[in-house]
Amino acid sequence: MRKKIMVIAILGLLVPLFASDGNAILKQVERRLIGDLAPVDMHATMIMTIVDSHGNKKIREIESWEKNNKDKDDWRVMKFRKPADVKGVGFLVLADDQMYIYLPEFHRIRRIASHSKKESFMGSDFSYEDMGTSGFSKYYEAKLINETPEYYVLELKRKPEADKPYSKIKMWIKKESMLPVKMELYDNSGELTKLAEEVVKKVGKYWIPVKIKMTSVKKGTYTVLEMTNIELDKGLKASIFTKRFLKRR
Repeated sequence: MRKKIMVIAILGLLVPLFASDGNAILKQVERRLIGDLAPVDMHATMIMTIVDSHGNKKIREIESWEKNNKDKDDWRVMKFRKPADVKGVGFLVLADDQMYIYLPEFHRIRRIASHSKKESFMGSDFSYEDMGTSGFSKYYEAKLINETPEYYVLELKRKPEADKPYSKIKMWIKKESMLPVKMELYDNSGELTKLAEEVVKKVGKYWIPVKIKMTSVKKGTYTVLEMTNIELDKGLKASIFTKRFLKRR
């Protein structure tokens, strides 16, 4: 191996030597999620469909705003528009430890405590943690475990100091978009707890996830979150991503 590295170094090919390194691939994914290849901002309508174990459905309409802060925590606001029982509920994410929910019934904003981030987001199969920021490399070490002509398959293992609910993530990344299209999420006991399946699409010059299906494996329930009316790079103001904005109708 040492001889091989020396030969490649002489040929000036050290850069592609570890092209299949898991952490390097994960960094490329993050460039498209929260980095220089991601939209500056995004405004969209989201349709959330919650399906229980008997096939019963609840459909909710959400207006969302996102702002990319280039390799830092992205900001996100979600406001529920329909139906009437959730209308006016707002959700704000400024960082992993700065999540807020506005409940119009009580006219108050509540900060989501760290121990509450595992809880269901508005009765869906997404947790508050799942609705947070999009970075992975800060909290996980990545290893390439398989590669096909179309996909990289990574295994992400949680770093010892990371406060994250998933001990391991198995991630399928489509090479064309360099975005995840499938993730298996494992709990602290090492059991598969959730399955996330994503549809990615090119909108303008960007590849973005436009549909996410989150399945709770043990409960046999799932939630689909689909984006429509997508607007990119509109120069969204920082004042949108505030607790004050959450209260506005």
